[in-house]
Amino acid sequence: MILDRQFLESELSKLWPNKYNCFQYWRRYISRTPLSKKTPLYEKIVHGDYDPSTYLYQADHEMHLLSDKLQNVKHPDDAHDITGLFMERRRRLLIDYEKEEANIMRELKSDFVKTFKIDRKLLETIMETFDGTLVELYNHIKNKDYDSSRLNCQVH
Repeated sequence: MILDRQFLESELSKLWPNKYNCFQYWRRYISRTPLSKKTPLYEKIVHGDYDPSTYLYQADHEMHLLSDKLQNVKHPDDAHDITGLFMERRRRLLIDYEKEEANIMRELKSDFVKTFKIDRKLLETIMETFDGTLVELYNHIKNKDYDSSRLNCQVH
């Protein structure tokens, strides 16, 4: 399912346009710049370091751009070439999205473990059942005293 065009353009307007780069031609926008690894977890959360990747929005936006581009194309060969380019951009953006999302989750868990000295398995259990924002999760873990041994989690 492709996201709504107005929503996508609203979200993408918050990003900076990317100058053409022959090594990453499929990226039209620059993704956010994360804070230093030494920055406290709370500041990273507020800054948006752990927000969802924008590559999914960019990938969906490619489909809208493709539709616009094909409106005035009359020759099938031209349409095929244009479609191929836009679909390749979308494919690469989806690959970037998967990689970035995995990296965001890995960094988030790592920072929670380091900040609160909490067992990784216990953290994952809490994250799976918690219903709220990252700031609320941060405050929830900060205000609780989790005993890893109580939940059969081994401390590494």
